[in-house]
Amino acid sequence: MDEDRNAPATKGDLENLELRMQGMETRLNERHEILRAEVQHGYDDLKEMFRDAQTEPLKAFYNFAQTNGERVASVESDTGSL
Repeated sequence: MDEDRNAPATKGDLENLELRMQGMETRLNERHEILRAEVQHGYDDLKEMFRDAQTEPLKAFYNFAQTNGERVASVESDTGSL
C-alpha cells in the first residue's frame, strides 16, 4: 500500500478507527469477565480449602472427646460396681 501517511484523515477513516476501537473494547471486556470469573473460582476454592483445614482438626478432637467420654463412663461404671 502506497498510502500517504501525511495525508489528512477523512471522516470515513475516523469512523473505521472508531469501529476498530469498539471491537477491541468488546474483546477486552470479554477477556476481563473471563479473568474475573477465573479469579472468583480460585478464591472460592481457597475459601473451601481453609474451611476444610479448620473442620478436620475439629472433627478429630470431637471424635477423641467422644471416645474418651465413653471410656471414662465405662471406668466409672466399673468402679461403681466394686
